[in-house]
Amino acid sequence: MRKVFPMLLLLLSVVTTSFSQEINELDFLTSGKWQVESVQIGDEIQNYSDDNSWMVFHKDGKYQVVMSDDEKNGNWKFVEATKSIKLEGDESLIDGLKIKLLNDKELLFSATQGDIVYSMKLRK
Repeated sequence: MRKVFPMLLLLLSVVTTSFSQEINELDFLTSGKWQVESVQIGDEIQNYSDDNSWMVFHKDGKYQVVMSDDEKNGNWKFVEATKSIKLEGDESLIDGLKIKLLNDKELLFSATQGDIVYSMKLRK
């Protein structure tokens, strides 16, 4: 009995930590405007230093992307199992935007379209 209680306590803390991380991911994603820092397409990197390229993921499932004054709006959803963002109407990104890093200051994701790999780094 002495060994069961600590094991149960450990299991409960792991489940609680896992659940709180899941909530934080959505909270981080929907925490406001993400400024685009860089976009990599294959081996080519484009850096962005001004504030005219950004993304917003709204809690109601809408998104807004502005890249150098070109705007796109639509619906998005977070897929927990694959840690990815699916953008409605963009079937060219079969696996969606796979999140590589997400916290309250940085978002890094990648996507593939055919043989081309895209990476985007965003910051708060």
